[in-house]
Amino acid sequence: MLILARYVIREHIGPFFFALALLTSMLVLNFVLQAMRYIIGKGIEWGIIFEFIAYNLAGILVLVIPMSILIATIMSFGRLSSDNEVTAIKAGGIPFLKLLWPVILAAIVLTYGVFWFNDQLLPVANHRARVLKKNIQTKRPTLSIEPGVFLEDIENFTMIIENKDEIENELFGITIFDKSDRSAFRTITANRGTIEIDEARESMILNLKQGELHEFKPGKPDTYEKVKFEQYKVIIPVENMSLKKNDENFRNDREKNITQLMEEVVRYLKEKERQQNSLLENIKKSPQAVTVLDSKFKNLIYHHLVPGNFIDKVNEGFININLKRVSDTLKFTRPQLNDTLLRAVLGFLKDSANSIKDSVKIILTPSANLMTSNLNTISSYQRLTDQCMVEVNKKYSIPMACIIFVLLGAPIGVKTRKGNLGIAGGISLFFFIAYYFWLILGEDLADRQLLNPFIAMWFMNILLGAIGIYLIFQTTTEKKLRHLFNPTGKS
Repeated sequence: MLILARYVIREHIGPFFFALALLTSMLVLNFVLQAMRYIIGKGIEWGIIFEFIAYNLAGILVLVIPMSILIATIMSFGRLSSDNEVTAIKAGGIPFLKLLWPVILAAIVLTYGVFWFNDQLLPVANHRARVLKKNIQTKRPTLSIEPGVFLEDIENFTMIIENKDEIENELFGITIFDKSDRSAFRTITANRGTIEIDEARESMILNLKQGELHEFKPGKPDTYEKVKFEQYKVIIPVENMSLKKNDENFRNDREKNITQLMEEVVRYLKEKERQQNSLLENIKKSPQAVTVLDSKFKNLIYHHLVPGNFIDKVNEGFININLKRVSDTLKFTRPQLNDTLLRAVLGFLKDSANSIKDSVKIILTPSANLMTSNLNTISSYQRLTDQCMVEVNKKYSIPMACIIFVLLGAPIGVKTRKGNLGIAGGISLFFFIAYYFWLILGEDLADRQLLNPFIAMWFMNILLGAIGIYLIFQTTTEKKLRHLFNPTGKS
C-alpha cells in the first residue's frame, strides 16, 4: 500500500506545482499591470518595487494554493481513470478510498501550512504592503503632468502645459502661476522647457526657454512688470520627492492575526455586555415601553434577547473556542430575560405589531428612549464583533478549502476520464469563481449584519464538501444516493 500511496502522490506533484506557477504568474502579472499606474515615472528603485510585489504575493498565494490542489487532483485522477488504472486497482480489491487517503493526508499537511501562513505571515505582509503603497503613491505627486490639465497639487504653484515629449523630457507651451509671494501675482510663460529633480533638496527645477514673466502687485495698482527672457530657472519645493518608508502602528482587520483579532472581540464584547445589562434593567423597569419602539428596534430585541437558533449557537461556540486564545474566563453569552418577563415582552411586541403600523408616528417615552440608545450601541458593537469574526473565520475556512477541493476533485477527475490541463482548468475555474464570489459576497453580508459570520465564510466549504462526499460515494459504490435509503431498489 505504501508503494501505491507514493505513486498517487507522485502523480499530483507535477500538476500541482505547474498549476501553482501558472496561476501565480497570471495573478502577479495582473497585479503589476494595475500597480504600474502609480509606480511608473517616480524613479523608485527596483528593490523597492520587488519588495512591494513580494508583500502582495503573500495574499495571492493563499488564494492560489487551494485552486492548484483542485487542478492537480482533477488532472491526476483524470489521467489514472483515462488509463484505466483506477478500474484495475479496484478490480484488484483495493477500494477507491485507499487511493484517496494519501492525497487527503497531503492536503491536511498543506492545510496546516496555509493556516499558519494565513495567520502569522499574511497579516504582516498586508500591513507592509499597505504602508509601502501609501508611501509610493505620495512620492513625486507632481510628475503626473498631463497636457491641457491644470496641475494644482503643488503648494503655491499652479501649472499647465500644451504638450510634452516624454522621451526627451521636454515640455511645450508652459504657463506657471506663482503664488509663493502673497504681495504679488506672478505669471510665467515659456515656449518650452525641461524638468530636473533634486531629491536632496526635495525640489523640482524647471529650466524655461524663450518666455515672459508678468508681475502685478495689488498694493501698487499702477505697477506692472513684464520681463522677457531667453532662459529662466524656477525652483519649486516639493514634499515627498524621495520615497520615505513609514511604519504605521495602525492595523486594520486584515493586518491582524487571530490573537489580535480576538483581543478586539474581547473589548467589544465587554462594552456590549455592559449595554445589554443596562437594556435588561430598563426593560424590567418598564416592559410595556417596548410597545412604542419602531420595527427596527423590535427586531433588535428579538435578535439580542430571544434565544438564538442552531446556527447562532454554532457561531457563538466558534467565538468561545477562539476566545480561549486570549482569555480562559470570558465567554460569549446571550443575556436572556427570565421566562416570565420574556413572555411578557414578547406579548407586548406581538400586541403592538397588531395594533400599531410603522407608518404611524410614534412618540417615544423616556424608558423607550433609553432602550433605543442601548440597542443602537449594542448593535454597533455587534457589527464590530462580526467584522472581526469574519476575518477569523476566513483564516480557517480558506485553508480548509485544500481538503474540500481534494474531496471534490478526485471523483470529478475519475468521472471526466481526462487528465489534460484544459478540462481540469475549466472545471476548476468554475468552482474557483463560485467559491471566491461567495467569499466576497458573504463577507459583505456579514459586515452589514445580514448574515451570520460563520455561515458567511463556511457555506461554500460545507456545500462543496457535501457535493464531494456524494460524488465519492457514487465513485466508490457506483450507486446513486437513493440506494442509501432504498438498497433493494423497490418502489
